[in-house]
Amino acid sequence: MAHAGKTLTEQEYTLLDELGVVWVLDTFYWRNIESEQGVFDFSRYDAYVNKAISEGKKIIAVLAYDTPWLNNGRRRYISPGNTPYFLRYVEETVRHFKGRVDVWSVWNEPNIVFWRGTNREFYELSRLATQRIRETDPDAYIIGGVFWRSPASFIRGMHRASAIEGLDGISFHPYALNPIGSAQVHDRFNRILSSIDYSKPVWVSEIGYPTAGWIPLTVKPEDLPSYVVKTIVNSAVRGARTLIWYELFDGFNRGEIPRDQSLTFITERSYGLVYPDFERKSGAHSYELCARYLPDSFYLPQLPKREDIPSNIVSFYFINASTGISTLILWNDRLRPGSFALHLPTDALKHDISTGMAQALPSNSILEINRVPLFITWSGSGIPVLLQI
Repeated sequence: MAHAGKTLTEQEYTLLDELGVVWVLDTFYWRNIESEQGVFDFSRYDAYVNKAISEGKKIIAVLAYDTPWLNNGRRRYISPGNTPYFLRYVEETVRHFKGRVDVWSVWNEPNIVFWRGTNREFYELSRLATQRIRETDPDAYIIGGVFWRSPASFIRGMHRASAIEGLDGISFHPYALNPIGSAQVHDRFNRILSSIDYSKPVWVSEIGYPTAGWIPLTVKPEDLPSYVVKTIVNSAVRGARTLIWYELFDGFNRGEIPRDQSLTFITERSYGLVYPDFERKSGAHSYELCARYLPDSFYLPQLPKREDIPSNIVSFYFINASTGISTLILWNDRLRPGSFALHLPTDALKHDISTGMAQALPSNSILEINRVPLFITWSGSGIPVLLQI
């Protein structure tokens, strides 16, 4: 979960536990750590890291951006001449948190507004920062790229500049208007990585949808649970190592959207799954279901066995070898619902993705499948069968 754990309160960490959050991500801003040249202050991030560790969370720390005494006020740019200053911030920060931060991430979305220099300048900055992290802590796990969507020329440029080879994983943000679009971005990203023979883990370090603001981007709150389930499932079956949802909290409570702010401001602060007063959006329940049942599971694409099932009925079967829990997720990509017979190895539970509530589901059932995902779990393996009726 992005930007989670920052209040340091028991209430927030109880919420994170309830949602099933394992990883928390935050930016360790250079300007906050070295606001005065040569003076490093880690106090605010020490509190964050220590609390997260005490609560059993894993930490992704993003190393990024500028500081007031550099660049004469030019933001989000490190010139080649100033790169040694950035590398010192990287080195001091990694040394200070060695053994406490689980993953280091170099920069954020350099292919859009978060980097103001040339592409070549960023490739070299990324390469040198990765090298400095490795020199400071040989055991560090480093992800980079952190691309917005799937910029082919930028990715290939980093590859040619040897700015990818030192990473343990590559990261991207498959933002789109809906889960279908996000899956298409992910497919394109995988094709690009295949073209450069990249085989290390892929991290989705941001993905989410706003529920208020600029109309073309917004999702109706009642549709958010479906978007959450479909996006997480689509990322999982495409090989994502870890998925970070953007983000935990909205900027304002339900019904309190400010009228004197721009649509851009409102949109950016409407990605949360939870309101500031801790009221959950319905999408929080679907996130919790995915976080409870999908991690550490194997995806078996050959199951369920489908007999005369049209292609618009999509199905995904996962099994957790440790817990023995099987999870079957189904939905219909067309507007028109259909009824189908489902035969399971045993009785199961059908979970409401909007509320998290579950009800018993007999092993032999007739189900109406529409665009809202069906989320079904049972204990044990076996072969589920989906039949046309």
